[in-house]
Amino acid sequence: MTLPNDERQPLQVLALTANPKPMNALLAALRQAGIEVDVASDLQAARSSFFGSGGHDCLVIAPDVRPGMVNKVVKSLGHVAPKLAMATFGANLSERAVIRTAQLGGFHPSSRAGQGALLRFLKNL
Repeated sequence: MTLPNDERQPLQVLALTANPKPMNALLAALRQAGIEVDVASDLQAARSSFFGSGGHDCLVIAPDVRPGMVNKVVKSLGHVAPKLAMATFGANLSERAVIRTAQLGGFHPSSRAGQGALLRFLKNL
């Protein structure tokens, strides 16, 4: 499944994960769909990747990221890019605008259903 490009640059996703191995299938599916993917495991790496790439279209949060780390990254990136879309397979981002946030906690990121749910969300960005 490829996402429509609308003559834009490819979508860019920043994946925040404590252990990238459980996310490998999802990250591979995103890349196969033509989405550029960067991976970070802490605040410093997330900020470095975000600023180094000129920004991302979406932050994808793995289910294994500790809530404290999620809060730090969400607040930090949210301050510099308030319209940054976020999709989470774990932490609840209830204070964010619903239209730019996908709560995917009911899916496992390596499942076809989880991958499909995220791709549908990204398609609508």
